[in-house]
Parts: sequence; structure tokens; C-alpha cells
Amino acid sequence: MFNNKKVNVFLIILGIIIFFFLPRFISGYWVRVITTIFMYAVIAQGMNLMSGYMGYLPFGNAMFFGIGAYITAIGMSKGMSFLAVLPLSALTAILVSILFGLPVLRLRGHYFAIATIGMSGAILSVVQNATKITGGAMGTTLPIINKSPEVTYNYFYLAMLALMVITSLTIYLVVKSKFGFGIRSIKANEEAANSMGINTTYHKVVAWAISALFTSIAGALYAYWMSFIGPEEVFDVMIAVNTIVIMLIGGAGSVLGPIIGAFVISLLSEVVWGTFLEYHLAVLGIIIIIIVFFVPKGITGTIADLIKKRELRLRKKVSV
Repeated sequence: MFNNKKVNVFLIILGIIIFFFLPRFISGYWVRVITTIFMYAVIAQGMNLMSGYMGYLPFGNAMFFGIGAYITAIGMSKGMSFLAVLPLSALTAILVSILFGLPVLRLRGHYFAIATIGMSGAILSVVQNATKITGGAMGTTLPIINKSPEVTYNYFYLAMLALMVITSLTIYLVVKSKFGFGIRSIKANEEAANSMGINTTYHKVVAWAISALFTSIAGALYAYWMSFIGPEEVFDVMIAVNTIVIMLIGGAGSVLGPIIGAFVISLLSEVVWGTFLEYHLAVLGIIIIIIVFFVPKGITGTIADLIKKRELRLRKKVSV
């Protein structure tokens, strides 16, 4: 699966086709659950580009999700259509990532992570206090789609599915490009990358802008889907924490990792919540610890290692 490109492409196309038609065969509840999974896979892909491939962990990445949600809400409250305000939401997030990224991306390790949390907190404070524009701490509403719940759920399901596919394809193309080589070299050794003539500042800022782009679009879709948002909800640092867990469980530095991780964590959470109502968070935490202990490289990394070991054994047998 991980070595044969033709098989990979076939399985991915088959998976997209299955998920495209899946809403016809499942209840509205599971349509909403899988829509949320797609959304977290998109956010995790953005986190994966920054952390899995480049080695920078932006704990405050939820600010782009919140920016996308609130710019969409503000624009639609002024009479703009969703499709008209969506590019504005994405552009705002990109500009914020560049504005903050130029100074903050000079930091490394936990200093960078803490700085991004502070940035997210600062934007949250602005949103909470700009009552006339954002609705303040009370939140704000968005226009409701004048369709049946089933049609509405299917609309956002397909929109999130398309966004997940586009995001994953973009990340794949970026990583395989010359620019992607520069990103990976930063994770390996940033000083060495600089000495080789790679403009590390440019690569870091552009990578964060790409992450902000897709994270903000996910936030915009979420806001329109929910039709009501509050600042503490869409700027919640737990969004970033959840996506980090998803990325690590699925496999950091792998395009399939965030998608697999989103499905595993979300479906596991549904099962645990339904079985252990009062203690579901504790049980889920224990299960995640066990998974990390036995699968330290994530699901995709572990499977890839198993395939490599199997190929080595086969080669040894052939040589003998």
C-alpha cells in the first residue's frame, strides 16, 4: 500500500468515491460525525506541514480557524454570500500568518509554540472586545441555509470532503516539490539549510501561510455549518491539541497520516463516549497513551516499517 504508487492512487480514488456516495446509506448523525472528521483531517494536514515536515509546532494554529470563522460571519452579516466572503477569510488568515510569521518564526522549539498561543490569545481578546463587529463574548449568528436538514448536512459533508481532498493533494505536491525539500531540510538541520543557500525564513513563512489558508477555510465552512459561533469555541487551543494528537497517531510527516489519525481518534472517541459516559475522557486518554506506546511512529509509520522489514526478509530468503 505504501510502496506501490498505482495501488495507492487506486485506493485513494476508490476511497473518495465511497465517501462521496456514503451519505445515501448512513444516518444524519453519522453524516455529521464524518463531516467533523474531514474537518479535523484538514486542520491536521496544516499542522502536519508545519510540524511533521518542517519541525515547528504551532500550538496557536487555532487562530486561523477562528479568523476564517469570524471573517465569514462578519462578511455574511453585511450581506455577502458565502462564496464571496470565503476568499476574503482565507486572504485575511494568510496576511495574519505573514505579519506574525516574519518575527515569530525566528523563534524555535517551545518558544515558538508558546508565542503562537500568545498570538491566538491576543486575537481572541480583540474578538471578545469588538462587540459591535463580532458580537463579543456572546457570539454571533450566520444566515441559515433554507433547505431541509438532510440537504444541508450533505452540502457540508461534500464541501468538507472536497476540502480534505484538495488540502491533502496540495500538501503532497508541496512536499514533493523543490520548496518541500527546503521545508524538510529545515527540520533536519536549519543551520545547514541556511549554509546551503536555502532561504529558511521564506520557506517557514510560506509554509505557515499554506497552513493558515486551509485551516481558515475549514473554519469558514464550520461557521456556516453551525450558523452560530462563539469566540472561545473557534479560538480554543484544544483544536490545536486535538490535531496534534491526530497527527501523531496517524503518523507525522505523512500525507495519509492526518486523515487516518482523524478517523481513528474521532471514531474511537465516539465508541468510548457511548460506552463510558462519565469517564470517557479518562478512558480515551489511556487508550491514546497505549497507542502511542506501541505505535510510536504513528499508524502510517509503523505500517511502512513493517512493510520494509517484510521486504528485507524476502530479499534475504531470495539471496540465500
